[in-house]
Amino acid sequence: MKPSQNALRVWGVALAGVKGLLALSPLRASFFLLFFSSSVLLAQTRFEPEDSAVLFRLDSQFNKADGLQQAMEAWRANPQDISTATSAAKTAFLAASRHGDLRWLGTAKAMLDPWWVKPDLPSDTFFVRALVRQGMHDFGGALNDLNAAISVDANQSQFWAWRFAVYMVRSEIAKASAECQAIGERFGAAEKESCSAVLLYRTGKPELAIKKFNELARHPDYQGENAQEWLAFHQGEARRVAGDVQAANKVWQSYLKQGRAAHGIQVALIDSLINVGDFASALRLNMGPQRSDALLVSAIQAAQALNNGQDAVLRADIEQRLMQRELRGESLNERPFVKYYLYVRQDPRKALEMAKESWKTEREPADALLFAQAALRSGEPLQATSLLQWQMETGYREPELDRLLGQIKNATVSKGKQ
Repeated sequence: MKPSQNALRVWGVALAGVKGLLALSPLRASFFLLFFSSSVLLAQTRFEPEDSAVLFRLDSQFNKADGLQQAMEAWRANPQDISTATSAAKTAFLAASRHGDLRWLGTAKAMLDPWWVKPDLPSDTFFVRALVRQGMHDFGGALNDLNAAISVDANQSQFWAWRFAVYMVRSEIAKASAECQAIGERFGAAEKESCSAVLLYRTGKPELAIKKFNELARHPDYQGENAQEWLAFHQGEARRVAGDVQAANKVWQSYLKQGRAAHGIQVALIDSLINVGDFASALRLNMGPQRSDALLVSAIQAAQALNNGQDAVLRADIEQRLMQRELRGESLNERPFVKYYLYVRQDPRKALEMAKESWKTEREPADALLFAQAALRSGEPLQATSLLQWQMETGYREPELDRLLGQIKNATVSKGKQ
């Protein structure tokens, strides 16, 4: 197989959900979805599903093109067949990522329950179990399963690609760089271009990343719907990191105007509009009937700023979700709830407590930004000095985070002089 053909197979399918996925293979993964897993699933809450948080039915937001109906029917007919369950769990996982509805993550977990702790599995089942585990923020368990999948079958490029992305969530840049290099050596230059472009803007070189993404946008393997969505997200994100927020928003707006479901891009654009004070536009883009945790918190921020009377109802919704999670004993140390306590409840000390705990396992730039904001707003900048070491190790830069870390650094220097 030619490298360009292999690139399409590996990187070009899963971002947009299962549309087109089952036609290739029920287990055909791609690099694309993972970065939306970090910006969508990881922007959501840590999920420990119970029966009440599992979907076994379809609602109006899922159409036949998602492949869910077919997958659900096949699984119900033979739930103890490992191949069928693995395929169906993959489809449910993709639905969770595509639509921002974590109840489908619970469905995926339920489908894999007979094999959830089994040590000897087919490589595909190890892989899908890893996807679900990383969606539940169990990154150590996900890495163990990815390592196991590769040990069984090292010729599946998607296994390597997802391991690369888990390293990125943890900001293990050296391991991610080595993984990207290995991907290129094993599977061709086209695959390496994708991961290397992401590495560029995550290590302080967004201008080079923008150039590489633009080159990929002209590549014949990146003209499909899934690849275009992946590119749109990262082209916008690289521009935002470089300080050109207007250009980032233009990229994301242009994609969403095509009418495609793209939860990750929607979240990115709405948060960006809120950051620049365009609350009316942010709320117009966030009018869906079933908001994810991330979208619900953003809607509250916008409504509160506009003083339009909608925030009370929205806050009652998020408070209900918080109460349900607390009753189930689930962690609240996640981005949407950190944002809620920081920006809506105006409780920076609680937000700092949550951000510090989350930082132990998730070290992406969005987590760093919330951690720094919570520390400074609570008057405890020295609680976030670990961010200075993180920036030194990764090389990551973006204007707002640089400003906040400068304040933390100054506080550290001042403390040292006392």
